[in-house]
Amino acid sequence: TEIEDFNARILKEKILPIYVCEYKIDGLSVSLHYEKGELIFAATRGDGITGEDITHNVKTIKSVPLKINKPIDIEVRGEIYMPKKVLEELNTKRKIEGQPLLQNVRNAAAGSIRQLDSKIAAERKLDTWIYHLPNPEDYGIKTHEEALHFMHTLGFKVNKEANRVVTGIEEMQKYIEVTSNKRSSLPYEIDGIVIKVNSLESQKNLGFTSKYPKWAIAYKF
Repeated sequence: TEIEDFNARILKEKILPIYVCEYKIDGLSVSLHYEKGELIFAATRGDGITGEDITHNVKTIKSVPLKINKPIDIEVRGEIYMPKKVLEELNTKRKIEGQPLLQNVRNAAAGSIRQLDSKIAAERKLDTWIYHLPNPEDYGIKTHEEALHFMHTLGFKVNKEANRVVTGIEEMQKYIEVTSNKRSSLPYEIDGIVIKVNSLESQKNLGFTSKYPKWAIAYKF
């Protein structure tokens, strides 16, 4: 399988097979920028290079701190999502009003965050999970696990229940199996699992292909 091939590639590079497994949230990628600890800018990740300015609507999301716990300049990335229950409530209301129903949580989240009226975005009860720190070395961080913990201490919503450090292919497969079994009972949609090499030095050594990091793989259900 792809997972076994990925693990074999990591071992071939003589890198310790210690990974962080995370849920692949079905939503909309976001980049949050802070100056002196205050949120100044939020953008969709777009094509990975350019994105849309969605600051006015992101400020209505309760789990996005307008001010973090340290007066530092930082960028963090994550996912904006709509909980399953919110989509159900929204569609019930739209049905009564004779409006077309929203097809899925991803489209609903994307449509909500692009609303011109911030009040509508606020009513949609969007939420976030933050999972990536682009320049961890600036903060003396050595592993992805440490980066997640650091972002949590700053006040970001990090999926501590889901994120798991595993060693080797067997623990990785066990995590996938457990997650697959509880997927339907989660209050939000996930469409897979992202597996990342934990050591940031190893990530750097592995580098990127033209499209993807060589130190991560997305397992899709």
